[in-house]
Amino acid sequence: MFSFSDLESGLREQLEVLAQKPLPELLLQQGILRSISQELLLNHLRQTVTFSAEEQPVIITRLWEGVGTEPPASLAGDWISLLPEAIQAPMGQRWDQVRLQKLMEERYRDQLEPYFLERRKELEQVVYGLIRLKNQGAAEELYLRLIDDHVNFHELAKTHSLGEERFTHGLVGPMVISQPHPTIRAVLESLKVGEVHAPFRVDQWVLLVRMEHRQPASLNDATRIQLLQELLQQEVDQSLDALLASVYPTLLDPAAIEPSAEPEMPGSGQPLALPQAL
Repeated sequence: MFSFSDLESGLREQLEVLAQKPLPELLLQQGILRSISQELLLNHLRQTVTFSAEEQPVIITRLWEGVGTEPPASLAGDWISLLPEAIQAPMGQRWDQVRLQKLMEERYRDQLEPYFLERRKELEQVVYGLIRLKNQGAAEELYLRLIDDHVNFHELAKTHSLGEERFTHGLVGPMVISQPHPTIRAVLESLKVGEVHAPFRVDQWVLLVRMEHRQPASLNDATRIQLLQELLQQEVDQSLDALLASVYPTLLDPAAIEPSAEPEMPGSGQPLALPQAL
């Protein structure tokens, strides 16, 4: 254990090292520069979204769900600043979400179904049984009992598993099949419902796994939103990579290079006018 004086001394040394670095370099290393850039970019994109006169009553109803104040007649101008101060922040968050949702729906409408087909296997939901042991011999003995004697997997998990899954009779999930450890995922992909895999090792554990249930992915509302957000984030990440590569040297030394052309959102074919704050 460090003493308080050791921690204080170490902290002062680290602060002295950090103080020698240019602020843009420090912000870049800590991920802060990218985070600020992303929020500026998303805010810019949200401000490009508009709603027609026909859409506004529906959007106002969505925004005011559960809110006890009178809604505005329209969403034109800085209507949030006219609201009671107590609800300005949460209403601003709702407004951001609504505008971003429309942008994603319009921008990725044609990409959504192909992307779902590409991701469908990874979005499958599974429930599986797990017995976690330390000893290879003990695991093999239980496996033989399961295969030859048809012993109940869940009872064995309850009495023999050394992990927290013993409290759920070995049941894990439901979860997307991509979530478990890669070795477990590979085993799950090979199993049919009701099948038990032979003992295999993951780190310090010897595992027995039984496939309980598979739920194929469907393009429901939750999955649709998830995939739209993934498509947006992929495009934003590419734009931020280009932006930071272009702008970062000028932040370190504004006279070093001339400002470059504005990057484009990959695949959009439309220039992305970035905020002047960058």
